[in-house]
Formats: sequence, C-alpha cells, structure tokens
Amino acid sequence: MLKPYGKIPILVTAVGAELSFAVIKAIQCSQLNYNLIGCDIYKDVVGKYWCDQFENVPPAKNEDEYIQKIVEIVKKNKVEILIPIADIEFFVLSKLKQEFKEKYGCHILVNSDQEIQRFSDKWQAFEWYKKNEIPTPETVLCHKIEDIKKSIHGWSFPCIIKPRTGGGSRHIYTCYSKNDIEIFLPVVPEPIIQQYIDPIRNEEFTAGTYRTADNKVHVIVLRRTLKFGMTNTAETIGNQELEAFCKDVILKTNLIGSNNIQFRNGKEGPKVIEINPRFSGTTGIRANFGFNDVEMWITEALNLGKVNPPKIKKGKVLRYMDELYV
Repeated sequence: MLKPYGKIPILVTAVGAELSFAVIKAIQCSQLNYNLIGCDIYKDVVGKYWCDQFENVPPAKNEDEYIQKIVEIVKKNKVEILIPIADIEFFVLSKLKQEFKEKYGCHILVNSDQEIQRFSDKWQAFEWYKKNEIPTPETVLCHKIEDIKKSIHGWSFPCIIKPRTGGGSRHIYTCYSKNDIEIFLPVVPEPIIQQYIDPIRNEEFTAGTYRTADNKVHVIVLRRTLKFGMTNTAETIGNQELEAFCKDVILKTNLIGSNNIQFRNGKEGPKVIEINPRFSGTTGIRANFGFNDVEMWITEALNLGKVNPPKIKKGKVLRYMDELYV
C-alpha cells in the first residue's frame, strides 16, 4: 500500500516512441495519483493525447537547447519524476541526475552513464559478460571478411550479424553460410557476428527486473515469440530456475531500478543475448501481469512505501497495431 500523496508531476519524454506507450500504460495501471506531462520533438504524436499536458522540445542532440527546455518544463510544473525514453536522452540526462535532484527535487529514472554505455555497446557488453562469467553466445567484431572467416572457424551455422549499437530489429540478419556474411556485412553499420543459440522448444525469453534500494531483485520472465524483431506474443511462465538466473545476472552488475534481460535457453542452459539498462517495450505488458516496475521505481524515489515482491498473474498477451483518431 502506497503512502497518501498528492498528484505526482511525472514527465515522460519522446511520447511519440513505442517505448513511451509502454511506460505510460504502466503509469495508468499503477495506484499512483499523478499529473502526466509528455514531451517530444514533434508536435503531433500519439502520446500527446495520452498525457494531461504536452510540451514540444528540441532534439536532445542539440544538448544545450534540449536541457534548457527540459529544465523550463521541470521548474514550471514542479516535476518530481522524469522518465527518459529516447536512447540519446539516456546519455544526456544520466549525467544530470544529481543536479536535478538537488536543484529541482526531480528524480530522473535512469541508470548511470557508465552502465548505459556498457550495455548499449554489444561488443563492450559481450566482453563484460565473459569477464563476469555470465553465459552468453560467442561474439566477434567484424572487420575484413578474411579475418571474420578465421574468427568464426569451427562455428556451426546459422549465426547472427547485427549492429554493435542500437536496438530493435534494424539491420539484424541470420546468416546460413559464409556467403551470407559477405552479402550482409556491407549493409550493417558497425557489425558484430554472434553465435546462434538454438533454443529448446523454440523458446525465447524477455525478463523484466527491478533492483530495489536494499539490493533485492524482483523478476518476471515472459516466454515470447517475435515478429519483425519485436515481441509479438508473451506469456508468464513462473520458472524459478530462470528467475534465479536473471537475479544472479543483475546482481553481478551495478545496474539500479528497472532493467530488461533478453535471453535464450538452449542445450547449455540460458544465455544472455543482451541487457537493456532501461524500461523496455514490454513494460506495459508486465504491469498488466502485476509487475509494475515503473510504479516500483517511483515508489522508492519518492519514499512512498516499501517495494514488496509483486504478485504476478498467469496470462498471455497478443500484440497488435491500433490507431488513434483525433
């Protein structure tokens, strides 16, 4: 039960992005009493109509202008919670966490710049997984095709070629031969090659995790299917072994708050594909199943009560496209 609290001014950025829809859904599912402010670089976006107020902001790549506008919104609305959504905003705002808290009483729900950098770079993350003995598929940096053929000698096909940075399904290809690698290599920016994990019973998982201030980790594991590289269907499974695996992974990191682990469970056991140091596209889905990590993080940031282990409901979700008529 949350402590009584007035309306919490919450600012969610990039409300034209899919991730913002997931975060807003989680806020709407919560017990929080809130005033929701959205902002975006475009003036007419879906999230604008899901918020109580909307502000147009400059792109975060124009850092000085962007920060100036965000500060203006925070001060004007006495914003207490700021949730960044776009990748570039994580890097800009993570450096300002302490300043915003001290100057404006505003908590930015984001990991540290160092952790964001580590896990946003798939090669850097792979090296970190290996160093910390976290099971993960073998990965190599792509340079010359001749060097790649030597690096993957002994691998069995298929394998995956994808960008070193960036998310979603863009520029990710399954290669069934060395000839495929030669075809796809020139069209993938900053490519890496990763061993393909043949999952048992074709199982792929996405796990939402929340690490509390007293270092407890809550986990929800969803078995999912993909379409165009995104979660298409997902269902709760209540597998204690896989939950323990995810807890162990997070406790080896310096990550705080909400994070997402994508992994597959093959013949050698679960292996981490990637860790996303942020809220993820299934945040709203998780909230509907009883795992509301947006509410958890806000609760701790504003000292509204203790974050107890969530009561996760069994269920399955099917995603689909929708429209908003205005």
